[in-house]
Amino acid sequence: MDEKFVASLPDDPILAARAVCERFFSEYDWAMSNDERLEGYYQYIEVLGVLCALAEAYSLPFPTAPSLGGEQDDNVNNIHSYFVDVKDFVERKYIHQSTQELLQNTRDRYLSKFKMTFAYEFSDGDLKRIQTVLNELRDLVNASEDFDAKHKQRILRKLESLQSELHKRVSSLDKFWGLIGEAGVALGKFGKDAKPLVDRIKEITQIVWATQARAEELPSGTSLPLLSDASRGERIAHEE
Repeated sequence: MDEKFVASLPDDPILAARAVCERFFSEYDWAMSNDERLEGYYQYIEVLGVLCALAEAYSLPFPTAPSLGGEQDDNVNNIHSYFVDVKDFVERKYIHQSTQELLQNTRDRYLSKFKMTFAYEFSDGDLKRIQTVLNELRDLVNASEDFDAKHKQRILRKLESLQSELHKRVSSLDKFWGLIGEAGVALGKFGKDAKPLVDRIKEITQIVWATQARAEELPSGTSLPLLSDASRGERIAHEE
């Protein structure tokens, strides 16, 4: 095997091993019969040495190399079988490696694209807290005797829809703002008895507003008038 070919091998050890195997089968494994193979016996030994050196240098988990004895025809057969095994191993690794590289490259390309698309992004802590509060709201609604069955089902469907569409990045916050209407209805109907439900809706609304304000690049600490209005309404209901 010439030095020029070895110097031209790819830096990636799997691709290099693949090239050595291809060279072996295309140029050195002329064989249809052992007699013909024996004509290139020493080239067989040399290309085996290149492959073994490559495996050792990069700790490649190839099948165990054959032990060569004194019989040339046995050695030729063993080397041929070894290259068949290595070629199969390398092809599986190559396909896996190529698949993983394609996946990673595609992921990186579209991740960059999607991040350029405007979206509201919750922090991990806020996302977890919203899920917790939505679960608490569902439990409160289920346990409440104030809502009639039809109203209760409507709220539960709304909460279920919110939870199913809740992700770290969302394109719209409209469904969250719809909860304010439910808080207003509860206050109007049940007054101070609605406080547990209203408190949780307020907490979600505060998180959503902070997320939207951050995305819209509003000054830090900008308050939402609706939250103040809801607080005043709750105080009035409580006083009554």
